[in-house]
Amino acid sequence: MLKFKLHCRVLTGVVLACSLFASSFAMTADNTGMVVASRGTVTAEVGGEERVLKQGDDIFINDQIVTGNKSFAVLQFVDGAKVTVRPNSAMLIEDYVYNGTDQDVATLSLVSGGLRVITGAMAKSNPENYKVRTPVALMGVRGTEFAVMLCGDQICAEDEVP
Repeated sequence: MLKFKLHCRVLTGVVLACSLFASSFAMTADNTGMVVASRGTVTAEVGGEERVLKQGDDIFINDQIVTGNKSFAVLQFVDGAKVTVRPNSAMLIEDYVYNGTDQDVATLSLVSGGLRVITGAMAKSNPENYKVRTPVALMGVRGTEFAVMLCGDQICAEDEVP
């Protein structure tokens, strides 16, 4: 009888561990990337909710990444792309799905401030599916590295930033 109870406890522990693993996998299965570096105040805002971001945190579709004064965040997306969100900036992740097929799609929206992008596998294999929106333009990405800065309601050069 003691042997049977011990086996039941072990089996219950295994089932519980598998359930916990499956639920934690489900919580991160829809992430689109992660924060690989940050400094200062960096938050993700979605649906009126705000969470503080730090190195190692996941980012998701519909997250608006906001950086404070003297702050920045480096985000790495699932296809290897790296986006640096500059100080006093806001960037919305409208869409970012990468499976290595022609259905891959990325749309980032620069709301304010600036960002620097080093594209990943998606922009190389499906450049027509990788886009960056700003209040004044929609850019199709054809290169591997670029920067975008907003000065008021127009795009400006880095040395023109107030």
